[in-house]
Amino acid sequence: MNHSEIKHSCLEERMFMYQLFLHYYRGDLLKLPAAEWGKLLEILECQPALQSNDWGRKAVLQLQNMTTQTLEPFEYDFNRLFVGPNKLLASPFESSYQNFEGTVMQAETLKVRNFYYYEGLQVANEGGLPDDHIQFELEFILHLLSSEKKKEALHLFLEKHLLKWVDQHCARIEEHSQSLITLAFGYMLKGFILLEKSLIEGEGL
Repeated sequence: MNHSEIKHSCLEERMFMYQLFLHYYRGDLLKLPAAEWGKLLEILECQPALQSNDWGRKAVLQLQNMTTQTLEPFEYDFNRLFVGPNKLLASPFESSYQNFEGTVMQAETLKVRNFYYYEGLQVANEGGLPDDHIQFELEFILHLLSSEKKKEALHLFLEKHLLKWVDQHCARIEEHSQSLITLAFGYMLKGFILLEKSLIEGEGL
């Protein structure tokens, strides 16, 4: 495998992981049948980067222990961590971690929105779910990742936004999770973000 093939393979794996996290935080996996979870696990077991660090391996190990019974509390735990109606135990909003009060729809939200604007994008139904929800940030990163010309913007957005707060988000998931699946995805996200940080530092994207 030559250098260009390695680079392409790495890009494909990164895009797959960002797409997986996007689907997860959008709630698309909440009704996934047990058989489909088995197929997803097989794919994750074959992701070299995911298997290259302790957090990724812990995530896969958690999912390998999944049974039909462990699927039952997943939706409840997902909602208590990320959706509500009570206080969010692992808020999916950047502003929850970036301002002193820990409140949403603050200056941080507008900074994220302006970044989208600069790239000619806008959140659907703007003014509803805040722009700094992790699902929107992940979707934006996928947009930037799909174009070699957007490498500098991708680097900047990761450094100024997602990489600045997602470690704290993962820590809250670890602290409050009551589901094997939410805990596994917390581990997986933490491990993946460590790889992204290493990639930025090593290659400058």
